[in-house]
Amino acid sequence: MPLSRRDILCGVSAVTAGLTLGCPAEAKTASRDEVRQIPSTQTPVPVIGLGSWITFNVGNDPGLLEQCADVIAAFADEGGGMIDCSPMYGSSPDTIGYGLERLQDPSAIFSAEKVWTSAPGEGPDQIARSAEKWGVQQFDLLQVHNLRAWEPHLDHLFAMKDAGRLGHVGVTTSHGRRHETLERIMRDHPIDVVQLTYNALDREAEARLLPLARDRGDREPSLPARGASGPVPGRAAARLGL
Repeated sequence: MPLSRRDILCGVSAVTAGLTLGCPAEAKTASRDEVRQIPSTQTPVPVIGLGSWITFNVGNDPGLLEQCADVIAAFADEGGGMIDCSPMYGSSPDTIGYGLERLQDPSAIFSAEKVWTSAPGEGPDQIARSAEKWGVQQFDLLQVHNLRAWEPHLDHLFAMKDAGRLGHVGVTTSHGRRHETLERIMRDHPIDVVQLTYNALDREAEARLLPLARDRGDREPSLPARGASGPVPGRAAARLGL
């Protein structure tokens, strides 16, 4: 018997790490109102986040843009509070901006964006373009995507944060790559957030990265939740036609 879209969504688990540093992971389903604090700033962030890789890369298609805007609205209505994106994701930043315009209070969304270029000099302009696409004055979080040119980009992001133009600084990896470099960055730099691969099939992060995150406590990053097990809430399911 083929699985329906609802069956798949109801059984989905987090595919990227979701752990607040200094707080051990617990085997439970997150509630719509549950939050974690980023230890370095005590900023509360809802544990339920919304990614945008592929799914929001819909170009200028009016129908698909409306569908994505409906997803963002349903997500916000059901207590979701963080949206993650990257310049690597095609038109996804534009789509997010389109959806945020339709929210009653778009400022309630924790905006997590990335810088993704091998040319350090292109970083500031790329960040400015991303903010324009989102329709925000500044981001709550900017991360160096997949550690690309991470040293000069981190210098720029820390300068932005010191100037009050950025809330938090982070770095990301994917597909279980470059964990040794990530560990060194976590030890040597006062980053606020890291994003890495951690799921039922890839638990390498448990050996060194998660203990390091826990032990560094309030000096080190949080790992924002990227998903959670459990059924799609009824109102959201109805709005999305599930």
